[in-house]
Amino acid sequence: MDKIIDIARRGDRIEFREQGAGGQRTTVIVGQTIRWQNTDAKPHQLVSDLEADGRPLFDTGPIGAGEHTDLLVDIDIYGKAGGKPANVISVAYHSTSDPNSHGELQILSAARRGPSHPSRINIETRTTKEG
Repeated sequence: MDKIIDIARRGDRIEFREQGAGGQRTTVIVGQTIRWQNTDAKPHQLVSDLEADGRPLFDTGPIGAGEHTDLLVDIDIYGKAGGKPANVISVAYHSTSDPNSHGELQILSAARRGPSHPSRINIETRTTKEG
């Protein structure tokens, strides 16, 4: 998992906090996966404020108390949000059970990672374990 965001209740508000970071904004690069973990006692369904083709750009479906869901931030999400090569976009989201909750994904295209080195090839292997 590239980023883990806790869904947590703080008083009467729901907050989205990236583990190891502060604030309601999480920065990801196209191709990374976000895991939302529900640490609240109530279920939450997170949807983007931005819509494409009449539907939220993303919808996690219900995430029960103590459960999690993963979202791959792919080039399709990035493009539908208006992203262009070497660009940064922001996508706001909220919990459908608490419309006053606010989170934000700042999505960077892979081209923003830094200068390329033609003599160097990066190969990333991902292994997932079901269960």
